[in-house]
Amino acid sequence: MSRPKPRSRQTTTSTIAIAALAACLVTPARAACSDGPGIGVDWSGCIKMSKVLAGDALRDARFVRADLSRSNFEGADLTGANFTKANLTAAILRGADLTRANLSGAFGTRAYMNGALFRDANLAKAEFFRADMAGADFTAANLNGAQLSRGVLEGASLDRVDARNVNLSRARLAGASLDGTNLENAYLYRTYLEGVDLSRTMGLTEGQLRGACGNANTRLPPGLTAPDEWPCGSD
Repeated sequence: MSRPKPRSRQTTTSTIAIAALAACLVTPARAACSDGPGIGVDWSGCIKMSKVLAGDALRDARFVRADLSRSNFEGADLTGANFTKANLTAAILRGADLTRANLSGAFGTRAYMNGALFRDANLAKAEFFRADMAGADFTAANLNGAQLSRGVLEGASLDRVDARNVNLSRARLAGASLDGTNLENAYLYRTYLEGVDLSRTMGLTEGQLRGACGNANTRLPPGLTAPDEWPCGSD
C-alpha cells in the first residue's frame, strides 16, 4: 500500500499564511484598552480615569461606555468621536472640539465643558448635572431629552438646537443665544432667563414660563405673555 506524499514545507507555510490572513479579515475589530491615544482609537468599555489628553488629536475615537471620569480633554480634537453612554463625571472638555460627536446617553456631574464646540453633536438623553457649559457652541445640536439641571449655559450658543424635552431646571442661560431653538416640552422650572431673548424660539408655552425666572428684559415669542410675577426665588 503506497503512502501519501508529505506536503512540501513551502506548501505548508503558504497554507498557514493564507489561513492567518483570512482570520484577520473575518475577526471583528475590538477595543484595545492598552493602545495609546490617537485618531480613531477604540477605548470602548475601557477604564481611563484621570487621563491627561489635553490638546490630543482624537478624531473619530470610540469611547462607548468608557469610564473617562476626571480625565482632561481640554482643547482636544474630538471631532466625530463617539462617547455613547460614557462616564464623564468631572471630566474636563474645556475648549475641546466635539463637532458632530455622539454623546447620546453620556453622563456625569460637574463636567467642565465651557467654551467647547458641540456643533451638530448628538447629546440626546445625555445627563450632565451641574455642568459648566458657559460659552459653549451647541449650534444645530440634538439635546432632545438631555438632563442639564443646574447647568451653567451663560453665553452659550443654542441656535437651531433640538431642545425638546430637555431638563433645564435651575440652569443659568444669561446671555445665551436661542435663535430657532425648539423648546417644546422643555422643563424650565426655576430656569434663569433674565434678559434672555426667546423671541425666535419654537414650542415655548406660557405654562413653561410660569415656572421660570425671567424679568422685564426677557423677550418672548409673538403671542406669549409674561407671567404677572416671575417666580424667581433665592434658590
